[in-house]
Amino acid sequence: MTELRTDEEQAEMLKRWWNEHGKSTLVSIIVVASGWMGWNFYQDQQQATGETASALYTTMTEKAAAAITTHDEAAQQEAVVLAEKLKNDFSGSSYSQFASLFLARFAADNGDMNSAADELRVLVDSAEAPVKYLATARLADVLVELNDPDAALALVSEVPDPAYAPQYLEARGDALFRKGDKAAARTAYLEALDAASELGVDTQLLQRKADFLIAAEDA
Repeated sequence: MTELRTDEEQAEMLKRWWNEHGKSTLVSIIVVASGWMGWNFYQDQQQATGETASALYTTMTEKAAAAITTHDEAAQQEAVVLAEKLKNDFSGSSYSQFASLFLARFAADNGDMNSAADELRVLVDSAEAPVKYLATARLADVLVELNDPDAALALVSEVPDPAYAPQYLEARGDALFRKGDKAAARTAYLEALDAASELGVDTQLLQRKADFLIAAEDA
């Protein structure tokens, strides 16, 4: 009888527990299950989103390469459309940030330095390395073109990473040359040359800039 009463008591306790807590337990199970399914859906969506952005980025870079190497205006327009789509539809992603770099490049190539500067300032303020470093060096170049060498120098006063030393030092040289300090500009160009050589980067343009200033000093 004791065992029977125990079983009956346990059954009754289970019934009471279910009446008191069963609904909340069921809700918890549903919430957890929904969360798990939601996470899987989110992961699938993220993968699909990444694949879409990757495909757009690949096409954009192909169009951009054609535009830059062959001066194909139609290809540039297509690249701009794709870059704008990446920037707007995938904001905050690396694809969006690199799209902004391309938009700044196209604007600068077309002589719209103010638009290029606006695009790059956003990246300098919001992006992380390496996009931030690239945007900073390019913004310095644009500011030199906008005849604001002091602002450009402020941006490239320090090199944040040796991998970007050639761009930073060249921009520094351009800014110093615009200010009329040819000796300091030549020093910056020579430092940029050394950094580029160590990285195995093409140095022809830098060499021409340094040679021009050396010839001007000797004249």
